[in-house]
Amino acid sequence: MAEITGAAAFFDVDGTLVWHDYEKIKTMTPEEVQALPPIRPSRTVYEAFDRMREAGNLTFICTGRHLPFIPQSIRDLNPDGFVAGAGAFVSVGEEVVRAEFIERDLLLETAARFVEAGLDITLEGDDDNVELNPSGRPARLPGSRLARTVDDVVELMREHRYSKFCTDGVSERDLEPLRDFIDEHFTLCDLQGGVFELSLIGVDKGTGIEAALAHLGHGRKDTFAFGDSENDLPMRGAVETFVAMGNALENVRAVADYVTGTAAEEGVPAALERFGLI
Repeated sequence: MAEITGAAAFFDVDGTLVWHDYEKIKTMTPEEVQALPPIRPSRTVYEAFDRMREAGNLTFICTGRHLPFIPQSIRDLNPDGFVAGAGAFVSVGEEVVRAEFIERDLLLETAARFVEAGLDITLEGDDDNVELNPSGRPARLPGSRLARTVDDVVELMREHRYSKFCTDGVSERDLEPLRDFIDEHFTLCDLQGGVFELSLIGVDKGTGIEAALAHLGHGRKDTFAFGDSENDLPMRGAVETFVAMGNALENVRAVADYVTGTAAEEGVPAALERFGLI
């Protein structure tokens, strides 16, 4: 691999590179959500990534989404790699340098506990997305499969593996009866918009960034990360400069080295210019 001389920057997707009107989405039906157009960064963001490349700087997508659910519009930014699944999967160029999965017994126990509580979860893996909905509601996300019972999950696990899961429309109060179990095995993050993400303890965007930098032989100097939600907080300790979006949660803004504009206000390109990266 060629010597790395430029900066390395890691970008969250939802709420960072693209804007979402979460309040509007919460009022939509599953059919309306599935009919939404694919997410797409602004032209200014595409131009910023091109200018990063021209300046000899590296760009990475650093998202809670797994690779199958990163749309082509994000891939068209032509990043140097991906930290996906909230750190469970890391690739640099074409090389996979990390892949973590929830072991079978823990996943089935997790599914059983949420089904018993009547709480819907979405299991996310490197090649599959399953909405386990004991409530009876239909699947909401494009490309997801639907499960109702633990037996459905057992059948799916014959061919697929899962790294994390999310809740949608579930409050922290709803999760309280499960908190001892959750806190023993998972890290709970508020993603905004009524969505909570649960990842294996120690598997997060920060450790994903560390895996990518170690593979590159790139130190912590001249590294940047951009985010807005709680699953972006671990990035803070893995990079030299952490940038929070103007639409970020308060606890994310509180630990940031710099707060830029919102995703709707082209906050990412503005911060890249502010730090002389483009």
